[in-house]
Amino acid sequence: MDKFTIFIDEDGRTCGLASPLTQLLSLRERRRVSHVEPVNRLLRRLFHVIRRRVSDESRMAAFTRLWPCKWQANIFEGPVLGPFKDRSAAITAEISYINSQLEEEKDGEEIKFG
Repeated sequence: MDKFTIFIDEDGRTCGLASPLTQLLSLRERRRVSHVEPVNRLLRRLFHVIRRRVSDESRMAAFTRLWPCKWQANIFEGPVLGPFKDRSAAITAEISYINSQLEEEKDGEEIKFG
């Protein structure tokens, strides 16, 4: 079972990675903090061109997630993690890194679900 971390500050504001739990809690404010993308420059460019033009739920977006290439997690205002042999390994590293950064930054109560 996956574990989800949500931070709650003294004012009741919440912060955490997008997950089924954050959807259940109807957390509305979202901002992207990273991209999981191909390492190869040409594929990365093509990936971003396609993803800017289609929705996340589209067949084309699903197709881009299946590319058999090396992947990296590009953390905005942070490191580029990787390369990884597949997309799922890059996502795992991305989640781990972002959660560790959130833990360092938040003074609120940490709640782990799982």
